Amino acid sequence: MADTREKILNSALNLFAKNGYHGTSIRAIADSVGIQKSSIYNHFSGKKAIFSELFKKLAPIDMEEEFYKSKILNENEDPVEILHFFGRLIIDEMKDKNKSKWLKIMLREHSHPEVKKRMKERLENNVRIGERFFKKMKDKGEIKSDLNCFLLANEFIGGIVFFRMRYLLFELDSFEELEAETEEHIDFFWKNIKKET
Repeated sequence: MADTREKILNSALNLFAKNGYHGTSIRAIADSVGIQKSSIYNHFSGKKAIFSELFKKLAPIDMEEEFYKSKILNENEDPVEILHFFGRLIIDEMKDKNKSKWLKIMLREHSHPEVKKRMKERLENNVRIGERFFKKMKDKGEIKSDLNCFLLANEFIGGIVFFRMRYLLFELDSFEELEAETEEHIDFFWKNIKKET
């Protein structure tokens, strides 16, 4: 039973990547798995439920999750190490073929109401945690005092999203270039916001 469920999800992922959400039918998913269309409903209520399950499994990291939040907002962590930790999380996501495939789907399906809503929430969560991180750095006197923490969070995350789009959507960079550009972005960013001593 669980095996069939996984096959449905894997087939749906591949079909969504190839044909888009609207271009993929329940029948096509069932045919790809080798089961009757009606059998899909033993596992999922419909295509939206399959899409939703894939989002839960493969969507970009959410900094509101306790593991990430506790690491990023940890008072004892070196701020540069935290920025690199975030960058490594992004790189690790790109190593996962299914996550990369899913992110490509998200970028292509950005106007789909469900995708738009969920990606908006994810981005807002990550910017909110980023803003709290930079406020903490400002309060500790580690970054320049005249900086806007909300803008810093957007600038930092925006650069990483840009490199990821170059890699995923436009295929302008190799994985190694994505990795190097992300690290360079982090070093450049920190160099320009840290408080001079």
